[in-house]
Amino acid sequence: MKKLLHTLLFLLTAFYVYTPTINAQILGLELLEGKPRVDIKFNYEQGFILLDVRFNNSLPLTFILDTGAEHIIIFNKTITDIFGFEYEKKISLVGSDLDKEVLAYISRNIPIQLEECKTVLRDIIILEEDFLHLEEITGKPIHGILGSRFLRGLVLDIDYRKQKLSLINSALFTPPSEKIFKKIDLKFSGHKPYIESYIINSTGDTISANLLIDTGSALPFLIFIDSHPSLQLPENFIKGNLGKGIGGELEGFLGKVRLLNLDAYQFSSLITRFQAIPDNIDKKIFQYRNGLIGNPILSRFRVMIDFVKNEMYLRPNKKYDKTFNYDKSGLTIYAIGENLDEFYIKDIIEGSPADIAGIKKGDMLKKIGFWPSHFYTLGDISKKFEKKEGRKYKLTLERKGVRYKTHMILRDMLKVTP
Repeated sequence: MKKLLHTLLFLLTAFYVYTPTINAQILGLELLEGKPRVDIKFNYEQGFILLDVRFNNSLPLTFILDTGAEHIIIFNKTITDIFGFEYEKKISLVGSDLDKEVLAYISRNIPIQLEECKTVLRDIIILEEDFLHLEEITGKPIHGILGSRFLRGLVLDIDYRKQKLSLINSALFTPPSEKIFKKIDLKFSGHKPYIESYIINSTGDTISANLLIDTGSALPFLIFIDSHPSLQLPENFIKGNLGKGIGGELEGFLGKVRLLNLDAYQFSSLITRFQAIPDNIDKKIFQYRNGLIGNPILSRFRVMIDFVKNEMYLRPNKKYDKTFNYDKSGLTIYAIGENLDEFYIKDIIEGSPADIAGIKKGDMLKKIGFWPSHFYTLGDISKKFEKKEGRKYKLTLERKGVRYKTHMILRDMLKVTP
């Protein structure tokens, strides 16, 4: 399982408290420098919205736009050490594995600039260690995230098709026609947007659910098991790696729900990731969070989020009715090397096509058919292994310096057999 299974970035920063400085509480309107709106180009890679950021007035970095996190987070402390930043205090974060705590630092009033925006001073959180190494699962260098607190006072307009992000002064924002866009009320907790929805599970039960609108997740839909009595694993599921969190690898499950309803829009037989809540976590924390909706669903719409009026506007695009695909190989592949064009087999689902083909953890993927693997990006390989069941691939791999050849036939591991 690659791409959608393992590219989860869900930082539960609500599990600790720190007090921003007065400067950090300036509304996002400051970014616009008096203009009614600013348009910014972004790259959409492996299910992430990637933004160019100029850090400390000099260093170009790449950040993920993440409405599922509250703060600005830098993954690599080496970056801030180079500039000699002062660290005000050390804090603990609970990672997206919901279990491990990791250490981080706070630096105050750091200059941050988005393309076409004014440079602003913001507080940032710096991880003591880069536990994520997101370049391995995206094939692109990524240095941090911009959380939803950065967007206060604004309307966020995301056009996935044009890969354009617009920041709009909420006071000057004219809501779009309700004949074209559907208006949906949101709730905010910790500056993060939630939608009230309902789910029909695999046994036919209808469950009301609070779902995080998470532009920092490359998973289409994730459910926290036991956040509601009826939110359990379906009868047919497979175990797999959900991705990386700040506490390490994320273990979870892949299955389906019968229906996800988002007001006027519905997704049936939806491929869903399930994550268990550890026993040592207070389940009351999840009374406002039963799961999340990530970019693979959001990208089927033009999305506008008003962080002042607590409203969201959705307009379906041409991708709205397309089938959700998932990796049918059973492989988790990481991109490594200086140019991120070497591909390492990180994990394999037991009984999957990759397992049957004799591929082992630690192998290096060298060829797909006649073409060397370095001809591809990690995204290219992900798309190949999401093809229809029955697609056959000839593969060349390397194990402990010795090359071998095998073939792999994709299989829909979630298909119910009579």
